[in-house]
Amino acid sequence: MTDSLVDVALLAFGGPADLEHIPDFLSRMTGREPTPETLKYVEGRYETIGGKSPLPEMTERQARALQARLVQELAFPLRVRHGFLYAEPSVADCLAELDGHQVVALPLSPFGSRLTFDKYREALDAAGAGHVPILQGWFAGIGFVKAISKRIAEALDGCDADEWAVLFTAHNVPLENVLEGDPYVDQLQQTIAQLVALTTPGDWRFAFQSKGRSGGEWLEPEAEDAVRLLAADGWRKLLVVPVGFVSDNIETQYDLDIELREFAEELGMEYRRSLAPNDSPHFIEALADVVIEHLAHRPVERGPGGPDGPHAHGG
Repeated sequence: MTDSLVDVALLAFGGPADLEHIPDFLSRMTGREPTPETLKYVEGRYETIGGKSPLPEMTERQARALQARLVQELAFPLRVRHGFLYAEPSVADCLAELDGHQVVALPLSPFGSRLTFDKYREALDAAGAGHVPILQGWFAGIGFVKAISKRIAEALDGCDADEWAVLFTAHNVPLENVLEGDPYVDQLQQTIAQLVALTTPGDWRFAFQSKGRSGGEWLEPEAEDAVRLLAADGWRKLLVVPVGFVSDNIETQYDLDIELREFAEELGMEYRRSLAPNDSPHFIEALADVVIEHLAHRPVERGPGGPDGPHAHGG
């Protein structure tokens, strides 16, 4: 048994590390083999951004940085390892490397949804880790909000915020999810409200991007529609903030930086995008705070002496 008191499983959706991994990634994510048409479509998008997803390498960097930060803050041994729902290393592979006194899971999905939280819970349960708590509810934490606001300031690069219209974007989900009580949109709105107060843009909108190709009803407005309205209102400077993503990926580097940029520029708008938090010091600090806050409030553990024995202690 390791002498580590706490180990952290840093979890994400994952992404293909190269073009050869795209079929496996799509199969895991959708539960079925991709059609030749789908495969060609997805491969073309990844080829445009360099032939791979930037997310796996970034998640590994986030894990290393988070471990270093937590060791510095807590001054006791611990490990942080990363795992993916739809790529390697899997959630089970990640957990196999962790055997601390307590293991916690920290998904890189701050906004609650059955497409995120439930999937992580299922993966943990399938790996025999039903006892491992999932740390959530940090979508409106001041550390997370500040990490995004720092990225906004970097993108503005000294320009006056009131000269820019800001478009906050998040990944689209089926409408039925929200109608059935999914908190996803409400949590996003809480985070955006804090960001608007911190950054005071000239105008702003909230829209959804990267809608699935499976048909059905999805959330509105879509990003293109929001940009069209801003242009119609006379805005010529557009800053896109992918608030729904903590790591840059195909949805930010292709859907936003290529497709949405082209759309905005055709409308005569200057386009900028803020980076996702990625492994910025402010974001890593925010993640560390989530873990530390959990440890400070974890339930009292009972030692050999029972609830009132000499080994009973609080977390």
